[in-house]
Amino acid sequence: MKVALVMVALIGLIVFGLPFSVVGDGSQSGAVQSFMSFGLNATGLLLGLLTIFLSRSVADEFVHRQIFLVMTKPVARWQYVIGKWLGIVMLDGVFLLGSGLTIYGMVHYIKSTHPPIDDRFDEFKLNNEVLVARHALKCTPPDFRVPAKAEFERNLEEGMYDDYTDFNAKDIQRSLTKKYEAQWRVVGPSELRVFEFSNVLCNRSKGSEIQIRYKTDVSAYPPDEVFRAEWQVGDSMKGTPVYRVPVRHVIGRFHSVAVPADAVADDHTLAVYFSNKNPFEGEPQYKSVIEFRKSSEVEVLFVVGSFEGNLLRLLTLIMCKLMFLAAVAILMTAVFSFPVACLASLTVYVLAGTRAFILEAMDTTNDEFAGMFSSLNNFFAQSMLMLYDALHKVIPDFGYYNAIEDFVNGRNVSLVWVLDGMFWLVFVKTSIVLGVAILLFHRREVAEISV
Repeated sequence: MKVALVMVALIGLIVFGLPFSVVGDGSQSGAVQSFMSFGLNATGLLLGLLTIFLSRSVADEFVHRQIFLVMTKPVARWQYVIGKWLGIVMLDGVFLLGSGLTIYGMVHYIKSTHPPIDDRFDEFKLNNEVLVARHALKCTPPDFRVPAKAEFERNLEEGMYDDYTDFNAKDIQRSLTKKYEAQWRVVGPSELRVFEFSNVLCNRSKGSEIQIRYKTDVSAYPPDEVFRAEWQVGDSMKGTPVYRVPVRHVIGRFHSVAVPADAVADDHTLAVYFSNKNPFEGEPQYKSVIEFRKSSEVEVLFVVGSFEGNLLRLLTLIMCKLMFLAAVAILMTAVFSFPVACLASLTVYVLAGTRAFILEAMDTTNDEFAGMFSSLNNFFAQSMLMLYDALHKVIPDFGYYNAIEDFVNGRNVSLVWVLDGMFWLVFVKTSIVLGVAILLFHRREVAEISV
């Protein structure tokens, strides 16, 4: 099919052409990340469109009456449907594998030819933060429910809530808990804050490293917009070394601090201290207030696998989505003419890929405190929301299985994630769609009587 050749040519143009034009932020690691992001996203999109267009073979056999000859053979209708689906899936697999191998080769080409901004920094970041599979653990905040409950009981005894007509103890305690957590996330001048991590199952041998990743929001920041502070990683009470890392970091960006992995205790816990005090002698002390927001939680990252294994798991997730999409395309072409089937398949593709965006857009137009029939706008918004929820009982959320951003940032595409995608996308939802396709195709009239 010519459309297949066009799609393959576009994929080849992207994965072969981007390495010669991609720049990123100018660094070697930035160029590699930009190429992988554009290349993988474009490959997934084009293969999705190719999957839909390849299903045209079913419609063409009806239009050109080739189906009459096929149905005279000892081939069951379910075998015909499954065979068409397998054919598309096998072609997708070949194209996806070829694209993955090409992207892998081009990554190493960029690595060897792109001039680094700083040899030591670029090489370290590329090899330890991009071309790896790192597991990320968020810190475990203290349990603020105990002080919140104590304050609630104290306020209750003092009669603070006597004037409340709609008194809800759980809501008040929840609000007090959030208040304590918000206070904990703010570090004032010269204050110290501890971040604790558990189940840090990293390699603690000599030469291994872990990374502390964080982002700060700073008020009353210095004129150069660079905050000075110190990280202390390790717990001497548990027999681990304590590493002190003074930092000068730009405000409002994500930063990483690397320390030896033996800072992790034998019980796989890690204590990280942040001191909001300038450790550099001779420099002024600024009265900066630093906040670690929940949306950009402090994390510890450590290597758990290779870049090659991570790429293979990412391609498997993409393949799972293509298998589901192939089943949808076969279902549509088994029932409708190709123009209608193509439009319907594209609609499913868009709904699966933009589920989070559409739900958020619908939620902004819906007043949750108003009834469904309170206004035309609310009736329309809630009706569409209910319909969309019903559709997604079958249509999966492709965004949930989109691991490209994690892969580009050197984060582990976990085997559990891949197995979850294989189970729900392939064994459950693809099987349901193929079952419906077989049922409808079995009831479709494909015979012709000649007198």
